[in-house]
Formats: sequence, structure tokens, C-alpha cells
Amino acid sequence: MKLGLVAVQLEVDAHAVASPEQYRGHLEAAAARAIASLGPAEARVVVFPELAGHLALLALAPPAAHKAKTLSAALGAAAVRRPLDVLRGAVTTRLLDPRHAVLAALAPDGERYWRGVFGPLARKHGVHVVAGSHLRLGPNGDLTNASFLFAPDGRLLATTDKVNLVPGMEDRAPKALGLARGEADRLPITETQFGRICTLICYDGFREPHTSEERFIPMGPRVAARGGVTVVANPSANPWPWREPWTYAEPGNAHEPASRELQWEREGLMGSLAQMPFARWGVTAHLVGRVLDLHFDGQSEIVERDARGVRRVARADHHDRGGHVTATVTC
Repeated sequence: MKLGLVAVQLEVDAHAVASPEQYRGHLEAAAARAIASLGPAEARVVVFPELAGHLALLALAPPAAHKAKTLSAALGAAAVRRPLDVLRGAVTTRLLDPRHAVLAALAPDGERYWRGVFGPLARKHGVHVVAGSHLRLGPNGDLTNASFLFAPDGRLLATTDKVNLVPGMEDRAPKALGLARGEADRLPITETQFGRICTLICYDGFREPHTSEERFIPMGPRVAARGGVTVVANPSANPWPWREPWTYAEPGNAHEPASRELQWEREGLMGSLAQMPFARWGVTAHLVGRVLDLHFDGQSEIVERDARGVRRVARADHHDRGGHVTATVTC
């Protein structure tokens, strides 16, 4: 069967997230443009970037919050009107960090909004949608970086929690988000008409850690041990400059990649598939642009793994502009 694959390279700025209606329109327009560029296909998979759902919290914030200089300050301003929710967030998550309490207070509204955008979007276009990632407050009080998979009829098929957290940013290091890790052995794998699909959120698609001290679980071998998948979705958001020297490179090490772009190619999804044939196709969708103190770069791509190795089927032309990448393949 013919399968259409789409990576939405979503560009974000202050205007895009100025209100819930503005952000919904921005997301729907990006999806419509990408899907319209596909040729005929019996099934279609559309992947949005990581962290796109985190920005829904800013879109939902009152106008005064948008005057802040940083995202943390903006969300703090949004939470001022909801002191009981913030207190409940601190109690629920069992962490005393104010930033974490604010996120826990706001996350449920963000998740409801995210479902309300992407369920209808999947149904409208009749496509499978991997809705990037958002902040999810679990029933046990854990706050995770999570990704929804929606069916073409709008049903929620799976929720995936990110396993490997970027050190100093997502984990419980000082000034990080204090997120909980997903369980590697419980990664959802979903049966569809075109085969099996799973989601590896950004760093989960990498074959090795950025540093030698952190906790890291290579997810490719875990997926392979469960029989592999037809498609692996890889919603991503890279906060480091794409064309500049890689932040964690060891000085004087000739084997280190020269840039984040080359490091991503060697250690990211392409490198993981080269090391372990756990999927036939991989779809990486990057977030790009600037919002308050946040900046994202990256080139979305679609790759194929066969007996000859791994090759790029399609790649975005730019690392700092929005757009989409598409491919029609035969299952």
C-alpha cells in the first residue's frame, strides 16, 4: 500500500502563540499545507515537533503574561491568577520547586487544549497524527514530556512519555523542568493498517547519550526486541545552534562532530537506525524559530532503513525556517 509520510517543520514566534485561537490557526494551517503537498496515498502519517504543546501554555496565558522576557516569567504571570492550582500542583507532584508547581498547575489546561486541536485535525484530514509533545500531569503526580498519537477518526490511540531527559533542561537538576521519565519497557507500539508505529521523542531517538554521567537508555534496541515497527515518529526540538560547534564536544577530540547538525546525523535517529534495524522509516519533525528566551534550529527529514543501510528520502532545505517534508512510500 502507498503510505504518505509528513514531517511538519513548525516555525513559532510571539505572533503564532499570541492567543489560543491564533495558535490553533497556525497549527491547522501548517498541517493543511503539508497534507496538500502529498500525492495519493491509502494511509498518511503527520508528525509535529516536540515542545509545540509546551507553547500552548503560553498561548493560553492572559495578555499580560506575553509582556514577559522569558517563558518562565510568562507562565509565572499566568499562574498568579490561580494560586490554589499552583498550591495543588506543588502538593500533587511532591516537589517544592515553584517552577514545577506552576507547570503542574497549568499542564492539565494545556493538555485539554492540545487534545482539542489535534483530535479534530486528524479527523478532518483523515490522517494519523503524532501531535509533537506537551506537558502531561499523570494521575500519580508525575509531570512528563508526552506525545499523543491520534487515529484518522480522531481517536486517541497512544500516549508516549519521553524516557531520556536532556540533562540540565528536563531532568531534576537545578533550574531544569523537574520532569519524570517514561518507562522504557512500556513504550506504546500501535498496530495500524500500514503496520506498526511508535514514537521516540527527540532524545529517545538517539543511540548514545550526550554526556558520560547521565542516565540514558538506548531505545532502538528496546523497539527491535519487541519486533520492530514500520514507522518511528521522532518529534524533536533542538535548542542549540544547528551549524555551530557541538556544546558537549570534547576539546581536541578529532572524532567529535564539528557541529550540532553533524552530531545529530551521527548519533540521532539516522545513527540509531544504522546501528539497529528497528524501523523501516523514520520521520523527524523539528521545531524552529524564537519565542521569548527560547530558540530552536533543525532540519526535518524522512529516512529509510533497508538491507543496504539507511538513507535520507527527503530533508528540509533550511534549518531556521518553517515548512514541511513529505514522502510517499510503498509498504
